[in-house]
Formats: sequence, structure tokens, C-alpha cells
Amino acid sequence: MAAPVPTGNAAESQYLVLRDEIVGGALPPGTTLLETALAARLGVGRAPVREAILRLECDGLVVRGPRGPHVRTLTAPEVVDIYQARIALEAEAAASAAAHRSALDLARLRHVDEEARGARDQDERRALHGRWHAVLRQACHNPTITGILEQLALQLALYDSIDMSRNPNLESTDDEHAEVLEAISDGDQDRARTVLRAHLERTRDVRIAALVRQENSSTA
Repeated sequence: MAAPVPTGNAAESQYLVLRDEIVGGALPPGTTLLETALAARLGVGRAPVREAILRLECDGLVVRGPRGPHVRTLTAPEVVDIYQARIALEAEAAASAAAHRSALDLARLRHVDEEARGARDQDERRALHGRWHAVLRQACHNPTITGILEQLALQLALYDSIDMSRNPNLESTDDEHAEVLEAISDGDQDRARTVLRAHLERTRDVRIAALVRQENSSTA
């Protein structure tokens, strides 16, 4: 008989599964997370599921309500608040990357950029754009900034709507990433900070416009 899996390991596994389902849209905003139902579906006990839900609350992906924990639904003001924090921190991450860049950092950024430009599927391309930002966060070599930005990116992933994928956003993103990469490669901290900020301000406006369209269509 196989040795029982420690609760901590099981909780980590279920946390990753549920986090991916939330971020990927399988558990959309507003979905109630019932421990018993999730435990039965995932084939585990309630304890690791309970621990996983608590971690998702700490990530800002799950909130408590009268009916228990449910996947967070972002409002337009919340999206703006999250973006405000992300813009401030990621602009500094870009400047830090320009100051502390390594050959490996630059190679990783260029590789993901080339993959994104070559992708034909829009969903794949958008996923690669997100991956590029993750690589950038690592390239800043500041674990504190990286950790906070990863959490903010998770929260914004709650609102990756179909409307956004229909917006003519992908080509602009490719060009803006190229500008940021050039500034980082040149070691130009001020320019890296400035072009990254402009890029995120534009994508923030795209998200807000899509959110407003969704709100209008739901009340029509």
C-alpha cells in the first residue's frame, strides 16, 4: 500500500489545481467553492481543499460571502486599483531589469517575444504576452517586487475576457514589448521605466473598456 500523502503536499497540489481552474476560467467569477463538492471531484479529503481555499483567499482570488467562499468578481474600480499598483511596481521592475540584466535574462525575454510574434492563435499569443511579463518580473532580480507582482497578475487574470481578445491589442503589445526590451538591453533605466508604464497604462484602458462593455451588455 502506498504511503499516505502528507496534508501539506495535498493542499499544495489542490491549491495549484484550483488556482489554474480559476485563472483559466473553468471556475468563473462568482462560483461558490463548496469543500465537499470539490473534495469529491478532486478525489481528496476536505482538509487539503480547505487549506487550498485559504491560500486562494490570500492571493485575492477568492472571497467570503454569506454562502461561503466564492471566486472573486472584479469591479471596474478594483481593476483600476490593481493596475495602479502593478504599473508602479512593474515600471520599477523594468528599470531594475535594465540595471541588473544578464545575458540569460535578455535571451529569455527575446525568446518569449519571438514566440509571441510567431503565434497564430490569439489565445496562445496572449498567454505568451503574459509569460513575457513573468520573465521580465524575474529579470528585475528583486524577489519582493517579483512576489507582489505575481499576486497582482493572478488577480488581473480573473478578468481576461473574450472582449479583450477581440480588441486590436496584440500587435501594439508586440511593438511595446520590443521597446521595453530594447531599453533593458541598452541598460537605459529611465526609458525602460517610461515605456513599460505607457504600455501598461494602455492595456489597463483596454481592460476597463472591455469591462464596461460587459457591464452594459449584462444590464441591457
